Amino acid sequence: MRAALASAYAVVRRVLGPPARLAYRLARAVARAAGAYAVRLSSADTRPGWMNRLPANRFALAALVVLAVAALYGVASFARPAASAPRHGTTVPVTSAYAACPDTHGARVSAVTPPGARGSGQASVAGAPVLLTTPGTAWSTDVKKGAGPWVFGAYGSLAPGLTVEQTTSDGGLAGTRCDRPATDLWFAGPGPADADDVSLYLTNVDDRPVTALVAALSPEGSIETPEGQNQVLVGPHSTRLVQVGVQVEGFGQTAADAKLIALHVHAMTGRISAAVRVDRKKGADWLPATAPSRRVVVPGVPSGGGRRRLLIAVPGQDEARVTVQGMAPDGAFAPVGERSLDATALAVTPFDLGFGGKSTALRLVANRPIVAALVAEKGDDFGVTAAVPPLGTADAGLVADNRDTTTLLLSAPPEHAAAVRLTQLAAQGPAAPAKDVAVPAGHTVEVSLPPPASGDDYGLTIAPRPGSGPVYAARLLEVKKKGFTLLPIAPARITAALPPVADSTVP
Repeated sequence: MRAALASAYAVVRRVLGPPARLAYRLARAVARAAGAYAVRLSSADTRPGWMNRLPANRFALAALVVLAVAALYGVASFARPAASAPRHGTTVPVTSAYAACPDTHGARVSAVTPPGARGSGQASVAGAPVLLTTPGTAWSTDVKKGAGPWVFGAYGSLAPGLTVEQTTSDGGLAGTRCDRPATDLWFAGPGPADADDVSLYLTNVDDRPVTALVAALSPEGSIETPEGQNQVLVGPHSTRLVQVGVQVEGFGQTAADAKLIALHVHAMTGRISAAVRVDRKKGADWLPATAPSRRVVVPGVPSGGGRRRLLIAVPGQDEARVTVQGMAPDGAFAPVGERSLDATALAVTPFDLGFGGKSTALRLVANRPIVAALVAEKGDDFGVTAAVPPLGTADAGLVADNRDTTTLLLSAPPEHAAAVRLTQLAAQGPAAPAKDVAVPAGHTVEVSLPPPASGDDYGLTIAPRPGSGPVYAARLLEVKKKGFTLLPIAPARITAALPPVADSTVP
């Protein structure tokens, strides 16, 4: 019994806290009195004579003990402050980050981190230090042939917003973001029947093996394979190359006749970094990673002539009905008039659209989740852009590889105008005064920045200003006699969200 009372004391002491010392002392006095009285009642010699006449005094004694403990509980409940409301989730700076470059063969590899983080940090690639010294700096190098995949790691103050890209010019200008590991990724673009090669790179940055499940859609429907043949095991700290339409894991001959393809990579265990490169007779590019949603925006449709082909993949079992709205330099417009587009279930459906040679962003609204990308042809090269989330006041975008031929395409939805601040970053930090750009609602604005005095290779931050609406961004990079490449810009991962916490103490 004394042990039970001691436990009750501990509960009271924990729940009351310093503000209720008086109530705690009162409860302790009540407990002591109850304990002493219980001891008195435990002996026939000390308890009142009338209790000796009770037929079941041991049950009466137990009842008195229960009442004493209940009294303690009541005092504690009365004295305890009101329970606080559940706390909202919060965000904290990212403290570690990885980025996997799929194939640095003859590539320019560039990295950048945004300014603002404090404390010490470190960044490395393939085990060797990177010349990213402090937050808000940029770094790049031209890689010799045969280097293979590179994995970047950053810790401390260099982790928030780490952005890495690789750009090659062999067979056409092709740039991609070296993405962080994820569990679910989608890609859409030309298929094996319309390309010389479609290669899927799977990189495991962790210490344990990862099994990736690869699924594919074509204009004719879902590409089926015998069970288990589309599972790819990737060992620790290694990269697997899967040739789509050739290897068994890449659906073999089943996918060889697909002119268009949508690939879905899902990590069955752990997480995986994935990238898809397409080489055609005219040009090459990497397919940007994207995700299904009912409302998506595809930024970065370049101006000029050439074919513009919108690809809509429907992962679900039902057909999707899609409305399309364009955002051009002269305002919002309807590329397909008042009609909607019907996209086949479990398939990729192409739509040839005309934009009058204007740079554009496309907003698609569907009655079920869709995957959206666009293939733009220009001269002897092609580029691919895809749907990305918008940049916001708390979600800046970064571009690592910029040169004197970089053009930013910034678009604002018809409901809200946007304003962004562009800051060029070099190895020593900011390389030029920041530039503010206004984006009217429903418009796309092209921005060409002159390279800073430090050179034509720099990083760039795109930060929406306070009060700005959402902005969708893409980078167009053109190199004379090499071609062009498109890069939709997703928000940088600067912070991580923590779940809400509620008071779990028993009242």
